[in-house]
Amino acid sequence: MALHRVRRIPAPLVETWPPALPCGRRSEMESWLTDAGSLTRRLRQESSRFELRLLRQGAARALRDESALLGLPHGRKVWRRDVLLIADGVPRVLGHSVCALSALRGPWRLLRHLGAKPVGDAVFTRPQTRRSAMRVRRLSPSSPLLRLVRETQEGRPIADETLWARRSSFVFGGESLWVSEVFLRRA
Repeated sequence: MALHRVRRIPAPLVETWPPALPCGRRSEMESWLTDAGSLTRRLRQESSRFELRLLRQGAARALRDESALLGLPHGRKVWRRDVLLIADGVPRVLGHSVCALSALRGPWRLLRHLGAKPVGDAVFTRPQTRRSAMRVRRLSPSSPLLRLVRETQEGRPIADETLWARRSSFVFGGESLWVSEVFLRRA
């Protein structure tokens, strides 16, 4: 699979997460938070065994601030996909992706058939794809993404409640796909 360099675009004005570099430097995870390449590819290269576990995929409600990012009214259902990226048997990243349901009939129709394949396989192989600037955030205890992480832990406590996440949008054919990644373990 040939990977293409994804062109950069500015983050939309409704984006509330801060830019990657200031927070990334303070987090001791700068290279992971600011890496513009495929996170899945990097995990594959740095581990002897990589697994993607599909948690859910289909129509669902967007998280609190995602409707505005997609230009949709609050409460509108979106296509949503949640996965765990597991390296050498250890869950390392929770991946969360959303796009408008209408995009599945157009530019992002291939997302409907991903199965256990990474979203990166859909975005980094299309030379026309553009990516917004990377944004990062330390997740607050009330963060919807932290709630998703807790759901994946099946009742086990989270080892480090101070988790960092990054997100950006991939634009193809005029439609945005937002990808958020929560780092579960220090890289």
